[in-house]
Amino acid sequence: MVKNNGLCSNVNNKGKNRKRTRENMVSKSITVAEYIADFFIQKGIKYIFGFQGGAILKILHELIATGKVEYIQNYHEQASSFCADSYSRISQDIGVAIATSGPGATNLVTGIANAQLDSIPTLFITGQDYTQNVTRNNAARLNGFQDLDIVSVVKPITKYAIMLTNPQDVKYEFEKCYHMAKNGRPGAVLIDVPIDVQFAQVDVDSTKSFTPPREQPYHLDKTVEVINLLKSAKRPVVLAGGGIQIAKATPELEEFVKLSKIPVVTTLNGLDSVKHSYSFAGLHGNVYSNIIIRNADLILAIGARFGQRQVGKIPKNYTRAKIIHVDIDFEEFDRSIKSYINIFSDLKLFLNKLNKELRKTNIANYTDWSNTAKKWKNKYNDTAEINTEKLKPIMATKKIIDLLNDNSVITCDVGHNQMWVAQAFKKKGTMRLINSSGLGSMGYSIPAAIGAKYANPRAKIVSFTGDGGFHMNMQELLLIGQKQLNIKVVVFKNNTLGMMREVQARYYNSNYHGANPKEFVCVDLKKTADTFNLQFAKIEKEEQLESISDLINNNKPCIIELDIAFDSKLSNRYDESHIIEENILDE
Repeated sequence: MVKNNGLCSNVNNKGKNRKRTRENMVSKSITVAEYIADFFIQKGIKYIFGFQGGAILKILHELIATGKVEYIQNYHEQASSFCADSYSRISQDIGVAIATSGPGATNLVTGIANAQLDSIPTLFITGQDYTQNVTRNNAARLNGFQDLDIVSVVKPITKYAIMLTNPQDVKYEFEKCYHMAKNGRPGAVLIDVPIDVQFAQVDVDSTKSFTPPREQPYHLDKTVEVINLLKSAKRPVVLAGGGIQIAKATPELEEFVKLSKIPVVTTLNGLDSVKHSYSFAGLHGNVYSNIIIRNADLILAIGARFGQRQVGKIPKNYTRAKIIHVDIDFEEFDRSIKSYINIFSDLKLFLNKLNKELRKTNIANYTDWSNTAKKWKNKYNDTAEINTEKLKPIMATKKIIDLLNDNSVITCDVGHNQMWVAQAFKKKGTMRLINSSGLGSMGYSIPAAIGAKYANPRAKIVSFTGDGGFHMNMQELLLIGQKQLNIKVVVFKNNTLGMMREVQARYYNSNYHGANPKEFVCVDLKKTADTFNLQFAKIEKEEQLESISDLINNNKPCIIELDIAFDSKLSNRYDESHIIEENILDE
């Protein structure tokens, strides 16, 4: 169990006394900061990530004074935002991060964008300079200190962002932000709170509340039409996206697959949504997954957004199937690929209704189609592993995943490492695979592992990263070592930016700017592990992988270095297009 970081212990008694006194008061007048602290307690939020600064101290003080909220201080605000993102994914509740004004707020921006693009319910709170400075309409570039207009900065990358200038609006705005972050298509919200507003007194009973707007009705009546289309299909496929986990619909999807016996292919973010899938399709998807999608005559896409990395630049080369697209966001329909039917719905409700209809009827027998899919998987299972020198990345990843239990959480960075893990991943039990998908942010994996550990302290947490992304938030190893969080950091080390080097080879005449030994090297990982009080192992050969079983299964944090070839490669759909074309069935 992750232990309290010590920040709450000195104020617990004061917090209890303050709360007891407040309950006995005739007036419910409290400060805005106290209201915010109590709001989080009412919502059951246990952890808040952040980095303190002068403009956020009042809120931070009141949070800690409750004795019920643990503040996890990172060593960079970007890491805090990634922690909140990952915490939300694993806890399936809202993730919260705080920062001070100015640079503290701007350091959150990457994580805010990441949560928004991957539809992760997150709330970000920033402190702000005094209201008189930030609202003064004199065209000055700066009136106070660190009085940056963070709301204008993040509006394009949030569902909602507001500066709280009227203390009496605190209840309304926090209720609204919480609702918007979690409902509909989830995402990121931000509230900016000036210092003087944090100290302002409000009467809780007289402040207005937020009333959620009436939602548009879901298209649940279309499930009958879906059943009829499934009955007439010969080669149907379920395309499971990241929306499955967000909607908490994994049991319903598992039941649908069991009832229908339809093959399942996933997106990158949908890889951990269902067991026994045919991996993920897309640019770097396994070749057999892309063959299955290409040959389908009906695709039931559930919670998948058909991004360019999924569909490609020419959608007809992706599939010629009829598409049934089920999503909670109207804006995703027909955006990149035309659907036969669009169904607006919460995914859990849709699958429940579909399963109910399915239990009352018989659909087609897809045994021949399923057997064909299995043959492709067996025949082309190794095509993604194209590395011939030194340690093979996908093979090494598979062996490490085999050592994990069914409750493990795997976090990935971005680049070759992310796709090697995705190509190797096979879900066991309730295992989770966490990616920065929409934004594709390097430096995500290590902070994401920290957020996952606080969300599920009993889970085995493994952070896979390349040596590029590793450096971007390696300061968080200090938090891992300081608290001895049981996180295993696996680094694919080849002293280069592999994916950029491959792009430069393909399209820029092998001009390896920033990806050659003169311009990029990896830190000594053994010395790094010693510095941050972590255990260490270096793997150079396949036979050494068995030796790390004890390291994977003990309760200590560690760095595992995978020594891979400098020019390690990654397969993609265009390299394998001839294989896909050779396996096209009769239309």
